[in-house]
Amino acid sequence: MSGYRKNLFPVATQNELYLDETDLQILEALQRDGRISFSDLAKELGLAVSTVSKRYNTLSANGVVKIVGRVDPTKVGNHAYASIMLQIDKMENVKQVAEDLAQLPEVSFLALRTGEFHLEMNVVCRDNMHLLNLVNSHLDVIKPITKYEINMYLKVYKWGQSNLEAPAEVSAEIFNLEQH
Repeated sequence: MSGYRKNLFPVATQNELYLDETDLQILEALQRDGRISFSDLAKELGLAVSTVSKRYNTLSANGVVKIVGRVDPTKVGNHAYASIMLQIDKMENVKQVAEDLAQLPEVSFLALRTGEFHLEMNVVCRDNMHLLNLVNSHLDVIKPITKYEINMYLKVYKWGQSNLEAPAEVSAEIFNLEQH
């Protein structure tokens, strides 16, 4: 059953939802087909429909899973996909800049990173002119941004997220840590 446990890694400060094998099986099935019915999912996993429903509701309520329709940007006219590295004047300004940029509809990914640049974001635009307008109207006017570098993606070979399964060595390591 889902529950809470302290994160095993010392750098994390928040509690995370403990996921057991059943939770992971439900999540993996939903990654394959987010529209699968609870009854079909229950049959596939050999569980009661009420168990699947309760587990799904717990996962959803805790923000672990959110079912959305993933759209291929190229199929709807967005052909300029770019990674933009951003250098910010002071670390104290990074959070506000990130919050401002996260509001832009073109932003599909935004993260704090290490190295010369503080933030990395991916944007999806209709074309190069749209990207240029985004740069001129947003990046060039946000004062704490001191430098940026744009790298265009020429072809995307995979859209989506990674598999949930952890490598066996990691699972074994976590298992050993939990026993202490």
